[in-house]
Amino acid sequence: MPTVLLTRPQEEIPKDTQIFKRFGFEVVSLPLIGFEELEFSPPRLEDFDYLYFGSKRGVRFFLKKVEEIPPSVRVVTVGEKTAEELRKWNLKPFKVLKSSSRELVELARKGQLKRGKILAITPKDYIKDIHRIEEFGFFLKVLPVYKTVFIKYPLSVVEREVKKADIAIFTSPSTFISLLENLQNRKELLDTKIIVAIGKTTAGAIEGRGFKVSFIPSRPNTEILARELREELNGFKGKNVKR
Repeated sequence: MPTVLLTRPQEEIPKDTQIFKRFGFEVVSLPLIGFEELEFSPPRLEDFDYLYFGSKRGVRFFLKKVEEIPPSVRVVTVGEKTAEELRKWNLKPFKVLKSSSRELVELARKGQLKRGKILAITPKDYIKDIHRIEEFGFFLKVLPVYKTVFIKYPLSVVEREVKKADIAIFTSPSTFISLLENLQNRKELLDTKIIVAIGKTTAGAIEGRGFKVSFIPSRPNTEILARELREELNGFKGKNVKR
């Protein structure tokens, strides 16, 4: 039975553990990142046409400080989980992007998004691709509302947990970078692992640091990832996970 290493924030690991076990995986958990709220003051939302959320954490941190979203403001989210978080606040997304802000830029490029002013709610360190939307006549204001913090472990702990796993799952660039920092001079421990990225952005961050990504699911969703990875390992689709 293959063993996966889960690296995402601690509050998300119990649910993910259940999902992977349901698909026949053993699980090793090593939470590698957490989140802290930044000091920020929300601008007048009436001055914007769009409100962009790239993650569910952005929704939580921002809406804690906002009484209401004006009905004239159209809310765009990345991913269904971000949209679900928005609905918990009794807000309906205008558009749900599949994976990243690149899709929003593409809509603007094709003329499928009416020009206007966008307020983008982001982490402190965010993917800068969204700024390309300004090339198509949009005004963009970026408002960082939280930051990612790396969780540090003794090297012996990281070595022990990584050695237990056959497959390492990374759900963001930060989870991978944090693991590299924790591994210090033992990065070769990853050479024998199947490395899985939740999406193309994470895969790009991993490959940009010289490591091979063996598998990316069709959508950035844990259940889909677990099911498709299980199918690939079993050879159901007639093609193997890249090694």
